[in-house]
Formats: sequence, structure tokens, C-alpha cells
Amino acid sequence: MASYCCFSRSTRRPFTTDYVVPRYRVITIQDMLCLALRPEGEVVVIEGIGGLGKTWAAKAAFKTARNSNRFDTYIWVSLSKSSSLRRCIEKIATCLSIDIGEELLSSGISVMIDEHLARRKFLLVLDNAYFLEEDILRHIGIPHPREQGLGSKVIVTTRIRRAETVMQPALVITPQPLSFQASYDLIHEKIGKDIDPDLVGNCFGMPLSLILLAGALCDVPTQEELRVLIREAYAAQGPAVSVFTTMIRLVKFGYRRLPSDTAGRCLLYCLLFPDDEAIPVKDLIIFWKFDVMIQDARDSHEANCSDKEILRVLLNHGLIHFEGDDHIRMHDVIRETVSRLGRDNGYVEQPGRYFDEDIPFEYLAKLGERISLMNTIKEQLCGSPSLECFPTLMLLLRGNRHMRTISEEFFCYLGMLRVLDLSFTRIIILPQSISRLFYLRLLLLVGCGHLEKIQHIGSLEKLEVLNASGCCSLKWVECGSFDRMGFLEILDLSKTSIECLPSLSACMQLNQLLLQDCPYLKSEQTTEKNDNTCDLELTKFIKFPYGVSKKGAVRNLQLGASKDLLDWMAMIWLPSGLTFELSDRFGTRVSQDVNQTSKTYIHASHANLFQSLDKESPLWLNCFRNFHIVISPLKFDQTMDIDFRAVRTKFSSGDVHSSGFDRFLEVNCVSITNDIEGILGHAELISLKSLTETDQVWSLNTGKMTAAQELWIEECHQLENLFLVEEVHVLSRIGKLHNIWISNMENLAYFCQGIEVLTSFSCLMHLHLDCCPKLHFLFPSSLRLPNLRSLHIRFCDSLERVFDEPINAEYALPGLQSLQLWELPELSCICGGVLPSLKDLKVRGCAKLKKIPVGVTENSPFFTKIIGEARWWNDLVWDDEGIKRWMLFRNWGPLLPNFATEG
Repeated sequence: MASYCCFSRSTRRPFTTDYVVPRYRVITIQDMLCLALRPEGEVVVIEGIGGLGKTWAAKAAFKTARNSNRFDTYIWVSLSKSSSLRRCIEKIATCLSIDIGEELLSSGISVMIDEHLARRKFLLVLDNAYFLEEDILRHIGIPHPREQGLGSKVIVTTRIRRAETVMQPALVITPQPLSFQASYDLIHEKIGKDIDPDLVGNCFGMPLSLILLAGALCDVPTQEELRVLIREAYAAQGPAVSVFTTMIRLVKFGYRRLPSDTAGRCLLYCLLFPDDEAIPVKDLIIFWKFDVMIQDARDSHEANCSDKEILRVLLNHGLIHFEGDDHIRMHDVIRETVSRLGRDNGYVEQPGRYFDEDIPFEYLAKLGERISLMNTIKEQLCGSPSLECFPTLMLLLRGNRHMRTISEEFFCYLGMLRVLDLSFTRIIILPQSISRLFYLRLLLLVGCGHLEKIQHIGSLEKLEVLNASGCCSLKWVECGSFDRMGFLEILDLSKTSIECLPSLSACMQLNQLLLQDCPYLKSEQTTEKNDNTCDLELTKFIKFPYGVSKKGAVRNLQLGASKDLLDWMAMIWLPSGLTFELSDRFGTRVSQDVNQTSKTYIHASHANLFQSLDKESPLWLNCFRNFHIVISPLKFDQTMDIDFRAVRTKFSSGDVHSSGFDRFLEVNCVSITNDIEGILGHAELISLKSLTETDQVWSLNTGKMTAAQELWIEECHQLENLFLVEEVHVLSRIGKLHNIWISNMENLAYFCQGIEVLTSFSCLMHLHLDCCPKLHFLFPSSLRLPNLRSLHIRFCDSLERVFDEPINAEYALPGLQSLQLWELPELSCICGGVLPSLKDLKVRGCAKLKKIPVGVTENSPFFTKIIGEARWWNDLVWDDEGIKRWMLFRNWGPLLPNFATEG
């Protein structure tokens, strides 16, 4: 067995310490990684005292191996002093996705693990192991890498020499303290200030001590306060006794330096979770909220801000650290140090090893008001705790995967309980005594796969959160369960087999209703007439639980599937400022916490989801007062968060340009049907892109766009005509459509077909058109555009004339002020006469255009600014050459970049 020390020392300033470096070979960090990952199949032990960086070294090796794809299977198992052999076996099985089913014997699970890994090259990391049993790998079902012969590797981090012995390692690595320079740089990077080198030296290069010191000195606003704090830090370090003693003192100093008692209590709260598991941030914050820890922030948004700030403070002070994106962990040295503080304040660590069946609840209740018994092997809760347990505020039974029954009288004398967590247990029904928990605020039943019905909760008047998500067998909630829950804010029944819900009309505070992935949730049948046929068509709508939307508090709604249709009229009282996601992949989701504006955002995968939202719906007065609706198939790279919040879909670039409009409709890659007539009648800005099935003119329904002020049409390649005569009359009478932009229309041949009598498109003020290769002329001569101010036509290769027949400009375009004509090689005529209001004319690539409608008349007293190519200008034909002196011509070129983009 080879032994190494990973160590690097600077000669700039030696540490003033009696800490003795073991007489092993000294190597660098990179050499350590190479040793840990050398190709031989072997067991590697990384040994040393707490806070030395063993886990960091193992993580570095694990990440390096994974990035280089050296193994077939990767397993990381976090352990602790209280972790039993069975606990280790179950965690390995979970990492390997082995379904252990009803298996209760550790030996049986070990056999499953051995069979799974026998022919696989694997990397297993056992972090913070305290094994004492001989031949430990065989007991937990791990093939010994040396005997397997595939190059597998087991890396073990440990604080005890006994674990080193029982693992029979081929290699032992001991990380060594950081050099003085590395220590000083670490603290300087953390706090951004220079500090006394002796203060750094007193940390003896221990990474955890340095992080704790830096955390205690961070967020100091003035230099004077920093000097005072440094003096306190010297006093906290005290006389040099040992490296570990100094570390303990710095933990206590960091705890005292927390800015508030609330932050300190939130840190102690971490003691309630098992020490061998990372803590989900979401769960931790929920417990903070509902255990009366954040007293000053009763508003939900304010409480969220407080939670995030406390989390930030604890992270900055180095007392917890992130593990992954959504979990945190407390270092075992910190946990051991603050556990005494936890006991003094009612936050008692979970009993060591697995909970002894014989320990009475009364004993645990005397230790504190919060009882945590997560991940034990208890199969049932029998009897009833005595009155001594009445003051208990919290009972956490999460993860007891063997627990099947709770006696009917168990909760009789737990009347002050505020938080009850029965998640990931095997209970089938709730005991009747749960109805005695009159002060319960948080009830968690997440992942109780055998739970068939929820009952006896009707008396829980103070309940604020009921989460039964993932209870796949849950079919029924007792009628009347919510009739007295006036404080209920969150109801999560997603991923259950629920068929119907009782009335929620009494839940006046309900703001999150989550019914996602409930395949058996009943729908109501409504008979409606299909506009295209005389047949009656049966349409299925999602049936909203009665009363959900009558009070206007719902902020997060997830339900149904998009194959069912939304009955929007059942959502009359939903407030504005929500974000909706209606898709084939995710069903229906509504949320507010990602949208802090008053605008409602909707992304729908197809148009028929809106068929019950008519033009006269009262929703246009509240929920859809301001909106951005996108009807478009969800792209593969668009995802939704399955948490209590939804992630707003990334809308197109039009979202930026539409900021001046309160109501924006965006339709992409679907067909326009009569189902969205209600939206068309209220949208101010409408964007239509790559529409399907638009070979007939009425497919665009432009006559229904009665509120539109701006219209964008792009890449609708089947469209041949844009407006019908009747639609022009309707839009002109209403007078709101001012701006039209048309782009990349391969088959567009007519702007407005079939106009034979004089017709005025009086509302149109700006028309931009580009890339329409089949357009030979733009307007019919019988169409008048009295208020058109700007006309930009670009890249239309076949365009010959602006009007189909010669027409006097003073009648056709009396208000035109800006005219741009780019790359129109066939254009030969704009119109006759003089455009009386024209101020700017830009022409490029129009070689056949020999005459322009500019001049000076009594109706056109303005100078006209013209930008074009010199050759084109010289070839122009003029009725009166003298008119040129009223023109300001500029040659189109690199010296005029601003003019090239004007207008």
C-alpha cells in the first residue's frame, strides 16, 4: 500500500504552528488526481481530519473522470457518522436505479447491486465513510475492483484510520494544508480587502477555517468596522492548541457574526435533516416559512425575498454550501459544532443510526419542539404519544419507505403540531386523529405512492399548504375537505389519479392550484355547433373545480392536458399578470411569480385552445386587459420548471418591439381558425408568421382584426391576396389599423384584389413591404390611401408599377411623406403627377425608373430630399429641368450611413 501527501508550501511566510506533516511523499494537487484516477482497478482512500479538503479532492477526481468518460457507471454516495450499513446499501441502490420493491433484507439488496455492477466498469465514491466492518465492499455488494479486473475504482474519504484498514486500499492519499500564499489569496478573493497576515497564518492553511474566517469578515461596510472585527477574530481564534480546536472556534465565531437571530435559527434548522443527505433548497425554505421563523414577512412575495436573503447570508458566511444547483449541505464539522446550540434552541439532530423502536416519543419531545425521524426503518407508528408531546410543533417522518400504518389515535395529543411531513412513506390512509391537528399549517404527503384517499382533514382550518404530488394511487379527496380552509394557499395534487375535487369556494387565499399530469381528472361535456357544418360537435373542456376562480387569488395553476380544451369562461375572475403555458408536452400551467408586470403572457401550441374565449368575454376587462399571446408549437429546446413556478416561454424578438402595445398576438407555424376570433378582435399588434393552410384569402381573417393598430405578416408562402374589399371597408370604418409590415411572401400577388369601385383605405399610415417576388403591382388604381405617410418597398423582383394603372398622385397618395424603393429592377412607374407631401425619397437598384413624382406646386411647397445612385439620378427624365433646384440630392454611398437607414 502506497501513501502520499498532497502538499505545497510557499517559502514567503511559514505558518506559525506545531502541526506535524506526516512523513509521506509530498505531491501536487494534479499528481493527486492522476493517482486517484490511474487506470488500475483499485481502492483509493483519502484520509485526514475534518475541514482538510477530502471531499473537494474526491469531487475533483469524480468530475475529471466523468468529463473524460472513463467509466460506464458513476456512483456518488454521501455518508456520515450516523449512517448504517443498510443506509449505505440503499443509497447505492438508489443511485443505480435498482427497484428494491418490498425487499427488507440488506443482503438481498447487496446481491442486486453485485449483479448490476459485475460486468460494468464503475467509479464509486463513498464520501465521509465511518465503516468498521471487515470486508466492507462484499457486505455492500460492490465487486472488489482488483478482483473484477475491469479497471473499476472505489474512492473513499474518511476521518478515521479504522475505515482505512477495512477498505483494504491500494493507495492512501492525505491532503495537506494550503500554503500561506494560497491561504491569503483565498481570503482576499472572498472579502476583497487586505488583512493581517498573522490572522491568516493562525488558520494553519485549513480550507474550512479559511472559508469561515473569510465569511465572518465579509459584508463589512467600512474599514474601521473591519479593524474592530479583525480584533474580534484574533480573540476568537485564541491561543494555538490544535488545528481542529481553531476550526471549532471559527465555527462559533461565524455563527455569532450572523446578522440576525432569524438567520441563526434558519442555520440550526438544517440540523433537522439527515446529515448524510444534501438538503433541497425548496423544502428547506418551505419549512422556514411555516415554522414561524420569518415573523416579519407574512406577504408571500416579501417572505420569498427574506428566505433568499437568509440563504445568501448563510452561503456567504461559509456555514452552508451549495451541492448542485438546488441543494445545500452543512459541513460535518460545522454540524457537530452547532448541534449543541441546536439542542439549546429546540433544533435537535435526528437520533444516530436508525431510530430505535423502543425510544418513546415523550423522550424525543423533551429534547425539543421539533422531532425529525427521516429515513428510518420504522414500519408503523403505534399507540398515541402522551400529553407530554402536546407542545411539539413539527414532526418530520419523510423517507420512511417501510412505514405502512399509523394508528388511528396517534395524533390525539399532538394538538399544537404546525408541520407534518409524511412524504415518501407507504401509508395507505390517513388516521382519523389527524383531524385533531387544529393548528396544522403544512401537510406534506409527497410521493406516498400507496395513499388511496385523503380524508379527516376538514377540520384543519389553519392549513396553508397541502402537497400530495406524486401520490400515484390517490383517487379521492373526501367531500367537504376544503369547506373551512380559508387560509389554504397551495394545493398540489399533480401526478395523482384524482378524478374530481370537492368545492374550493371557501379557499379565499388559494393562489397555487397544481393538477398537472392528472390523467383521470374528470372533464365536463358541452355540445357546440361547428360553424363549418350543420352537425353538432361534442367538445371536451377541462372542468375547473368549482369556485377556484371566483375570488381572483389564484397565481399558479397547473392542470389537465392540451388534448382537452380550456373553458375560459370558468376563469372569469383570474387576475391579470399571469403566465399561461398550454402545450402538448406540458398540459396547462398558469403562474405569476415569473411575471412581475401586469401583462398576461400565454403560449399555446394550437389555436383551438381558445375556442371558448369569445370577443364579449369579461376576461378582456381583467385577466386579459394587457396580454402577449403566442400560438406556436413548443420548440424542443423550450422547457418548463416543474416547481411551484413556471418559466415564461422565450417569446420572439417581436416582444421587444411590441413594448408600446398592451395587447400583442403572435401566431407562428399554425393555421388561423375561427377559434381565435375573440383574440383577433382585441389584439393591438398582430404578428403572423409561417402560417399553414392559408391558400384561401379568408384564412387570415383580417376583417376580424378590429382592434389591431399594427399588423406583421411574414413567410406565409401560400397566401396570394392580403385583403378583401369587405375587409378594407370594415378596417377603414373602425380606423385603427395604422401600420402594416409584409415580408418574405413567395406567392403574394395582390395587396387588395377585386376592388372595382373607388375605395378608401383611410386608416393605413405606414406600409413596409419586402421580398415578394410575384408581386407585379401593389395597389389597384381604384384604391385611395389618403393618410399613408410612409411607403417602403424592397426586394420585389417582379414589381413593375406601384399602381396597376396610371393615377394622379395628388388623389392616390396625398399624405405620403417618405418613399423608399430598394432593389426593384423592373419598377418603371410610381404614379402620375406630384406627391404633394413628399419630403424624403430613397431609391436604390431601380434602373428602369426614369421618372419620379416630385416637384413644386401650390400643394407641394417643400424641398424634397432624395438619396440615390448618381447614375440613376443623371438618367432621370424631367418635364422641367428647373425643378431640380428644389431638390436636395445625395449620392448613396458609405459617407451617408445614417441616410441609408432613415425613414
